[in-house]
Amino acid sequence: MSQRKTKSNDADNEGANMIPQIPVNRFLEHVEARAWTDAEKELDVIRQKSDNSQWSRGYVKALEGLMLTYRNSDDKYIFLPRILASRTEDTINSLKKEFSEFAANELHGEYDRGYFKALDDYFTLLANMKNQRAPVEVVPPQQATLDQSTASTDRDE
Repeated sequence: MSQRKTKSNDADNEGANMIPQIPVNRFLEHVEARAWTDAEKELDVIRQKSDNSQWSRGYVKALEGLMLTYRNSDDKYIFLPRILASRTEDTINSLKKEFSEFAANELHGEYDRGYFKALDDYFTLLANMKNQRAPVEVVPPQQATLDQSTASTDRDE
């Protein structure tokens, strides 16, 4: 019996490697952009390429839940959209840390750890998107220099 249990645990631990990361990233980006058709296509790819371990089933179920949560027009009582309404960096990092700890905690079953890992991946994407947006909002100094030189040229004429 213990051999079977060990073998099953090994198969479940391999589930993390069986989820293709590129389609997951694309899926999460499509969910974030509310591109439901594209998100569903990526989710189908993820389902086909994932194994049937408990970890993988939990991971896929979390992705399905994310999409359903955001597709629902009445998110008044749904936890995730309400907590992310402000999308502050602190909120995103706090939730990412919490889900990351849950995903790594061996007290949780394989299914739960896969589920929490998917949520951890989602918050990693949100944090990366938040960090990428910050430099775009800053006006580059070269633009101000060009405007000043144009203004001085106009005064000379």
